[in-house]
Amino acid sequence: MTETPFRIAARRRARDRMATVAIAAAGGAVIIMILLILAYLLYVAMPLASVTRIEAVSTETLPAKRSSLVFAGERRFLLPEGARGASGEVRRAGQHAVRLRADTLEVFAIPPAGLGGDNNRPETLEVQATIGVSGALPASLAVDARGERLLYAFFDQQGVLHAGELDRPAPSSGVAKRHRLMALEFSSGVVQVDAGSGLVVVVKDRSYLRWTPGAPSKSLVQGQLPRVQSVAKHLAWGPNHETLLLVDEDNRVYRFDTARADFPLLGEPWVAPINVRGLVSEDRRRVVYFFGEEGELLVQVPSSKEELLREIVPALKGPGDLGLDVDDNVLYRLTDTERVRVRLRNPSPETGWRSLWLAQWFGGYDAPGQYWHPDGAAIGVLSKLSLSPLLYGTFKAAIYGMLLAIPLSLGAAVYTGYFLPPRIRNRVKPSIEMLEAFPTVVLGFVAGLWLAPLLVDYLLPILLLPVLLLALPLLLSLIHLLLQLLSPRFQRRPPRVALVAAVYLLATLLLMTNGEFLEGWLLETSMRDWLWREWGIAYEQRNALLVGMAMGIAITPVMFSIIEDSIFAVPRSLSDGSLALGATRWQSLARVVLPAASPAILSALLIGIARGLGETMIVLLATGNTPLMEPGAFTGLRSLSASIVVELPEAGTESVQFRLLFLAALVLFGLTFVLNTVAELFRQRLRYAYANR
Repeated sequence: MTETPFRIAARRRARDRMATVAIAAAGGAVIIMILLILAYLLYVAMPLASVTRIEAVSTETLPAKRSSLVFAGERRFLLPEGARGASGEVRRAGQHAVRLRADTLEVFAIPPAGLGGDNNRPETLEVQATIGVSGALPASLAVDARGERLLYAFFDQQGVLHAGELDRPAPSSGVAKRHRLMALEFSSGVVQVDAGSGLVVVVKDRSYLRWTPGAPSKSLVQGQLPRVQSVAKHLAWGPNHETLLLVDEDNRVYRFDTARADFPLLGEPWVAPINVRGLVSEDRRRVVYFFGEEGELLVQVPSSKEELLREIVPALKGPGDLGLDVDDNVLYRLTDTERVRVRLRNPSPETGWRSLWLAQWFGGYDAPGQYWHPDGAAIGVLSKLSLSPLLYGTFKAAIYGMLLAIPLSLGAAVYTGYFLPPRIRNRVKPSIEMLEAFPTVVLGFVAGLWLAPLLVDYLLPILLLPVLLLALPLLLSLIHLLLQLLSPRFQRRPPRVALVAAVYLLATLLLMTNGEFLEGWLLETSMRDWLWREWGIAYEQRNALLVGMAMGIAITPVMFSIIEDSIFAVPRSLSDGSLALGATRWQSLARVVLPAASPAILSALLIGIARGLGETMIVLLATGNTPLMEPGAFTGLRSLSASIVVELPEAGTESVQFRLLFLAALVLFGLTFVLNTVAELFRQRLRYAYANR
């Protein structure tokens, strides 16, 4: 039975609806997957934007006299019976507690976390060392610990500065080392010690004394603190003791570089917005807490001066010693009868806008800068977590790649799409587009192992190749003129492709084989030595120039395909009309074809940049992976994608570095998405413009 036209049409409509639904579902699935990836990146990176806030404020009554207790986070310990109730303040440093009395310095060992210290039944500490002293001033005691090493310092009543260290568990009979220093100009002052470097620092008024006990006498340095306008009021180590923080009587805050003997000032001093009563800092993170006279609390990142929290906490107002339990992130005010505890939530203080993207002052550096050292590989053990060097390296690699890809892709596309006959174009175009499927890891491998040493040996000839390319038309014109003089049949025949290629290959061969002669003739030395001698530029074997050459080859096929299609898609009627009006083929190309194809050409440029921004393996294998912010072609770089590949497998889950790498992926995702979207809009513009022609 023959189907009626009505049934055939109905079946076709049903198939069309099914195809429409399937295509829409596939497109929707792609959009949903992109949104899910974006949502997951946001989910992992969002905790970095968590604001600092106060979680709880509590007050506890002390079970014994303050002079008999030692606090270690949530744990409490009792001093031995013979030491309870005696005069002299107890100072805690790491796994040690120290008391300085009139004639004795006692060191107590605090058990590791999880052993003893129950709040209901505090454990009694054991004496680790007892040192006899005479006429001590308890208020000047300073202690610090690194592992089992303990360093202490104090002034006695005669103005003599004492320092000692305990570098291993010792019996109560003594300590490992003991030093005395007569400092006539520093008979008193605020004492700070650093057990990591064995450094003792004393500040009095505007002067400082820097002393390394046991070192040669030249280690003693005295001087004036630079640019301090009034008498020092409060003093504290900066995080990791890489800086020294000082607050004067006018509430100006100064940061000094302790890595240098003259204590240079880091950045400009600034005036605190509160009347500072005291300050403490964390040891592992760059966070400083300022306490005000009226109970104000100011939390700040000193290297970037980024303010995390400013709030009035009435519980912190009043007499007592102010301090910080780093392990529990708790600020406290300790009096003779009670301890007020302020618990903070501050998971990632160094991931604010200023800290991640703007220049900061760090100890040991001559100027402010942006650095990416998540594992503290540079100066000190604290991480430096600026994403600016990674973003800078990403754009640097893409731009150097585009410097090679733009002339190659544009020139090849113009010649293939406009000048070549269709028969030859149908063979050349697929051949070039096949390079797009070439693995970039192979390009990076070849660039790192073969091209990098070749670039070192033939640096000047390779840099002269673009000059040779620009001089090629003049050279070919000269050759054509000579051929016209030799034979009449060259009067109207322009140089062919074979002749152009032969001339350029011959010139390149001559240039490469005589590179050493050219360097001696032009520079009188090698190109690398000349760069260093004349310009102070150090040539690194894996650099941005190498990345640009490898990435340019990877980007060229993508850009060539888009530009060639756009040029070929320009209606022939436009160029034929210009030729009919008397224009030459070059004039028709420059004034008709290229302007008509300009939206797609701009789209190709944007897609090429996006392709370069997301490239991973070439950047990973062809650079030194150094997070530098230097524009030169002979220095290394590090991109966002390379950092993700290298560091993510070793980053601790839920750590700040782990989340920062996801933030880097989010930034990279956003950049490529925006560039590809804008490029597609330009392509659609060209498509709509010539849809009905």
